[in-house]
Amino acid sequence: MRSRRVVVAVVVVAAALLAVAAALAVRSRDHDRWGPHQAGPAPKRSGPLPVAPSATPIKHVIFIIKENRTYDNLFGLFPKGDGASTGLTKDGRRITLLPLLDKQTDLQHNYNDNVAAVDGGKMDGFSAIPYKAGQHTLLAYTTAQPGQLPDYWGWAKRFTLGDRMFSSVNSSSFPNHLYTVAAQSAGIIDGPNYRTSWWGCDGPPGITAPLLSPDGKVGEKRKSVCLDIPSTAGDINNRPRSHVSWSSYGASPGELGYGWVALDAIKPVRERADWPKHAFPWEWFTSDIKQGSLASVTWMTPDFNDSDHPGGPSLCDGENWTARLVNSVMRSPLWSSTAIVIVWDDFGGFYDHVDPPRVDRFGLGPRVPMLVISPWAKKGVDHTVYDFTSVLKFVGENFGLPNLTEREKNANSLRSALQFRKPLKPWVAPIRDCPDFPYQQQQPPPKNIHD
Repeated sequence: MRSRRVVVAVVVVAAALLAVAAALAVRSRDHDRWGPHQAGPAPKRSGPLPVAPSATPIKHVIFIIKENRTYDNLFGLFPKGDGASTGLTKDGRRITLLPLLDKQTDLQHNYNDNVAAVDGGKMDGFSAIPYKAGQHTLLAYTTAQPGQLPDYWGWAKRFTLGDRMFSSVNSSSFPNHLYTVAAQSAGIIDGPNYRTSWWGCDGPPGITAPLLSPDGKVGEKRKSVCLDIPSTAGDINNRPRSHVSWSSYGASPGELGYGWVALDAIKPVRERADWPKHAFPWEWFTSDIKQGSLASVTWMTPDFNDSDHPGGPSLCDGENWTARLVNSVMRSPLWSSTAIVIVWDDFGGFYDHVDPPRVDRFGLGPRVPMLVISPWAKKGVDHTVYDFTSVLKFVGENFGLPNLTEREKNANSLRSALQFRKPLKPWVAPIRDCPDFPYQQQQPPPKNIHD
């Protein structure tokens, strides 16, 4: 009888060990599938892409979307722009904007925080926004000092700085990134229920994002982040004989920042068999430029560490990342026919003093900086009101594509920031040695990351 019990016990233990091994195997497979993928070596291209007919000398538009800064946060003290050196708080004080930190805590910046910050146009609610650990702070009230951002300010001095570019949605990253590719967010008003490593059609099952109800409530209904909506890239796909081409460069699947590759969430684009022919790791960009391979329209988003996003990344590192990309174009023959547009996707919780225009129930959101870097840029500060759809509108005008939405149709075209009389000279931005000091975001891991 005793030997029988021993046999049974051995069988039970063996079964338990097999179950643990199976669970570990599943976890390992899930990690391999949903963990960060590594970018491979940049490929050798077969040659330059066909050059499409265009309405202007610009044959290539590069749209770089960075993270979480307002105009006053980066350019509040820039000469001749509509910036601010002080800000209003909810309790009626006017305080001096503090020097901008290279690294700082991440502020809350979802739809509700946005509405609270704007406060019906008073622009005094930023002091009520906590950082992500829940405590209140005045770190929203900061601005870059002269000399702190030599490349961003250097481009602003030599090319175009827009001081009336507004985020498209008065909310966080995901809906705003959708506007950069589709001129709409399909009703989505905030970030998905997953970190920024997967926000699209190829992510884990069950990822959804909240919708904005007609009465302004958030989250009563949600929808999948794989969206069946038109986009500029989709229109280009449907016109193969036009020679208009597109590319998307960004973080690799599963890497923090991959969620900002917005075309991954556009089902008619992402689920085509030719997706790998258009979507690449950002690390391949400079190699492609050296080979003369640049699409008519290129979307570029960073990995998290190079994004300018608060909560760990260094602004200096992010500026260097941007400078290397821009410098690679300026050093190439492609410079003469290229316009580079740099924006920041949302306000990130930072102060801005300009009340955003109301064009529909989704926006506009607070101001963000815009740089237009091109031989055909209109040098100086541009006061024209834009949002992210303004870039798509110019792309459509330039390459013969239709407006995607009423928002795009009614937006001012980026054409207003350009001139075609005298080309501007290139300026190779300096790459700096960045301060190296440890930083750790003090916050619990949130269920819904609105970054």
